[in-house]
Amino acid sequence: MNYTNRKKIVRTYTKHHNDYKLYKEPLAEDFFHRCAYCDTRDDIITTPFEIDHFIPRRQFENIKDYLDSDYSNLVYSCKKCNQSKGSKFSGDIYTDHPTNDLFYDPTVTDYNTIFYRSEDGIIMSDDPKAKNMIKELRLYRPIYALAWVIGQAHETIDNLERRIANTKNNKELQALSLVKTKLCEYIYKVNKIFTANYNAKNEYNS
Repeated sequence: MNYTNRKKIVRTYTKHHNDYKLYKEPLAEDFFHRCAYCDTRDDIITTPFEIDHFIPRRQFENIKDYLDSDYSNLVYSCKKCNQSKGSKFSGDIYTDHPTNDLFYDPTVTDYNTIFYRSEDGIIMSDDPKAKNMIKELRLYRPIYALAWVIGQAHETIDNLERRIANTKNNKELQALSLVKTKLCEYIYKVNKIFTANYNAKNEYNS
């Protein structure tokens, strides 16, 4: 099973800003409004998404300060993944084109090729570096499996809405509408559980 068929991330924004925070909306668009690391949708989280510096600020500070607002070094991330990644870094900051060797750059490596989901939605990998990413970013958390379930349900609803829009048979329309209503009720309940666990401050979610 692959990584939920996530879309290939391509950086399309070409304007330059001196303040990296001004890139948040373009990043959201380029990353399809999903966390680059755990693939969680930003519309199911009440905690605002953040901007991660792929090469952490602590590593390049006073050495290559241009990386602070270099769009190619910025990653759209949920708060938990950004906190887990923190200032973790491995590499040579003094090279012409430094990178963070601890992690696969989501804009360079297709995560579908290195990660997959278990039947329960848990993020897994057989790749040594990717396994270390799961450990460092704590991608094994059950909340990411919940986020995956919610995302799958949203995709199903989108498909149902397309079918409903193209259906002329009244009985089929009623049946599809009922399924959509039940699924929306299900998502609402699961989303409440997810949000409560995502926002909880304890040893399992910190």
